[in-house]
Amino acid sequence: MDIWFDEPSTESESDEVGDGVIAKLDKQGQIIGVEIISASKTGREQLINLPEDVRNVLLDSLSKLAAAASHITRN
Repeated sequence: MDIWFDEPSTESESDEVGDGVIAKLDKQGQIIGVEIISASKTGREQLINLPEDVRNVLLDSLSKLAAAASHITRN
């Protein structure tokens, strides 16, 4: 599963930050995306052990996605 916070074309490098979790970085080293390999098999413990900045960006994005999905299903 790929989650992008900016244009994928701005990716400069990637860094495996956890078991099966890759942070996508721009030229300034800012996280612009996260890739979770085998997301359906990724457990809570793997996500908890991510670096705090990656975990925070991922949690914020998933919260926004959940809120948007909730709004869609209510309307």
